[in-house]
Amino acid sequence: MTSRPTILAGLMFAALATAATTAAYSQETAPGSAQGNLFGFAFKQPFSPVNRVELSRLVEAYCREILDVVPTNTPAEDAWVTAESKTSDINRITRLVSTKEWARYQLKETFSECLQKITLLQQAQANNARSAEAAVFISLAFTFNQDTDLAAFAKRVDLKSELSANVLRKFLMIAALRTLDRLDDK
Repeated sequence: MTSRPTILAGLMFAALATAATTAAYSQETAPGSAQGNLFGFAFKQPFSPVNRVELSRLVEAYCREILDVVPTNTPAEDAWVTAESKTSDINRITRLVSTKEWARYQLKETFSECLQKITLLQQAQANNARSAEAAVFISLAFTFNQDTDLAAFAKRVDLKSELSANVLRKFLMIAALRTLDRLDDK
């Protein structure tokens, strides 16, 4: 069984291993966008309780901004995606996952899930429930676990916004660690 400090150290190392790349990326994002605000904030602030509340607000703004620009399926397209996703025919599934309709559906699902989890995160923060807050940060990070797929979906639907789920996921994991270890509480 691995000890908690070892796990925390491993997660922290993994998150910090890409800090240089992430820092360079944050300088390239649009400064007036929710994404630019989020990444600029995350690189400049400690993960204190007050700043974690601000981080949740910025992640919420980012997810809303993406949802606002993601093209939506028509009700008929959504019905088709739902019907096709229930099949066991590999040819139909292969066709489905290569469509714009599937890409729009997945982007909408991912960023809607983000907003649902942000609500839970803000409730945990309001109740000063640190374990619950950390758990939701981790759950939220897993929402963005398919970063390669999200980038492909964004490209397929001609989304002009850069989706950097890998970077966001790392910030969320660091926030979870700082929630639990209290190193940034001052």
